[in-house]
Amino acid sequence: MPPAILPVLQLVTLGVIFALLTRRVEKHLAHSPNKFGASDSAHDFVGRVYRVGGAILFIFLLVRMAWPEADRMVGEISVLVQPAVGWGGLIIMAAGSIVIVAAQVRMGLAWRIGLDAEQTGLVTTGLFAWSRNPTFLGMMAVILGAFLTAPTAVTAALLATAWIAFSVQIRMEEEHLLRMHGADYGRYRSTVPRWLIF
Repeated sequence: MPPAILPVLQLVTLGVIFALLTRRVEKHLAHSPNKFGASDSAHDFVGRVYRVGGAILFIFLLVRMAWPEADRMVGEISVLVQPAVGWGGLIIMAAGSIVIVAAQVRMGLAWRIGLDAEQTGLVTTGLFAWSRNPTFLGMMAVILGAFLTAPTAVTAALLATAWIAFSVQIRMEEEHLLRMHGADYGRYRSTVPRWLIF
């Protein structure tokens, strides 16, 4: 299997780039593009799921780096413990990271984390011509890659949780964008798939 430090380094690199790009948008807007709050709404609950799930994934990957027995202790899925699967997982993580960053860059000042009541632009080109949700697609790839690199009950649960949370968030965003952009978004939604054109 790949060295346990590699998925950690991938997440750290992605996190730093993500934070820098988000900070750039924040400077232009003069307020945070992060719209997740602390209320009891479905929107903010999903935001908490993201934060907690991301923290659990990162902490687990750190722990297994220092404690090689961690995978077996939390329910290793032995059939997937193969070098080819592990390295494939790292490649999928890297590809997902590239998609996330490319989508964030393409959105420019329209980039938001969560739903913003203020009018934002509708981005339909680049990766968004292939998928209505390339950022979520990239995040799913990162978590899938982490699961394949460290196939355990913990990463499997995080993968399933991410799929459900992303699916809920995507539907909230689509309703929000339809209200905001009307027929323009309706036409876009009718021609570009939710996840991927294939």
